[in-house]
Amino acid sequence: MARIQGVDARICTWELVTGFEESLAPENLLEYFRRDFPEVEGSPKFWKMVSFNSPEGRRHRYLVILGSPVDSDGEKGFSRLFWRGRRALPRSLFLYARADEQMRSWESYENFRYAAIVNGILYVLVFYEGRLCHWSEERGYEGACGKEMAAGRLLRMDEFLRQDPLFSKAENFRQGELEFLEVDFGDLAGSWATQLGKAARDPFWKGLHLESRKRGRTAGLSLILFFLMMFAGILVRENLDAGGVALPGPAAPVLSTPATGPISKEPRIQKTAKSSRPKAREAATECPRPSISVQGIVGDRLFSGKFAGARVVKRAGDSLESYRVKSVLRDRVVLECGGREWEVLNGAP
Repeated sequence: MARIQGVDARICTWELVTGFEESLAPENLLEYFRRDFPEVEGSPKFWKMVSFNSPEGRRHRYLVILGSPVDSDGEKGFSRLFWRGRRALPRSLFLYARADEQMRSWESYENFRYAAIVNGILYVLVFYEGRLCHWSEERGYEGACGKEMAAGRLLRMDEFLRQDPLFSKAENFRQGELEFLEVDFGDLAGSWATQLGKAARDPFWKGLHLESRKRGRTAGLSLILFFLMMFAGILVRENLDAGGVALPGPAAPVLSTPATGPISKEPRIQKTAKSSRPKAREAATECPRPSISVQGIVGDRLFSGKFAGARVVKRAGDSLESYRVKSVLRDRVVLECGGREWEVLNGAP
């Protein structure tokens, strides 16, 4: 596993409303973001948190990660950010691990609001049904008056939770204890670095990195190609010196025809395995397509949702009538019954 490099980055929550059938490509995201925030410079990173339907359309909530105004290479944003062998992440993600620790201290922690003042910055993280769905950062909370200002700000945040189209669906939110932290981010052996590494291993952040991997990947591939060509040249030369003929190259692999139809990005229930044997056909009658929706996943540990109209919270190995929860993944749940499996995506309507 690559080592973690904590970098200075700002994080905010951005909501985008689209049509119910509209799909979002990365280039579309940047275009929409530029429309809403034309003054923001650099190339932000977008990290999907949740999507849900509303009367106005399909709402998508993203974390937007913005680099410091000028990085060490003198370029804006993350365009040239790179550490060989390291995975760059916002150093403030160490708060995700602290929030997770607070949530686990209670028996029920699906809907949770965490807050901390770190070096004069107020951070608020909101978890809905166990999944991070809001992140905000506000400066100006230094000194003795910072605590009083934060108390008023959190009261307004709690009122927002009661009125928000998504968060208002929860019966209530547990408010975590406001933390006051002075962190020396220059101390790479400090507890914040340990907590950052713990947060980075959470399945929610899998695949997120801020460094540019293009240069390192290109250099690595070029080096491999160089050694392969050198080795092939040695084999050919030795064969010719022995009076033989050049060794034939490997046959070209047979490539499958690429898909030409559009690829749907809408959440769906996908049947992943089936059998045509008589027993399998009998099981199909006993195990029809499950009536289930997944409304939140806590890491890869448990999920919450509705099954046959009733609210459920289950872990891998638990049963749902004749179905068994085979696995809980980062963004989906796999059910099995009668030798068949179904994948149910988180947030599928």
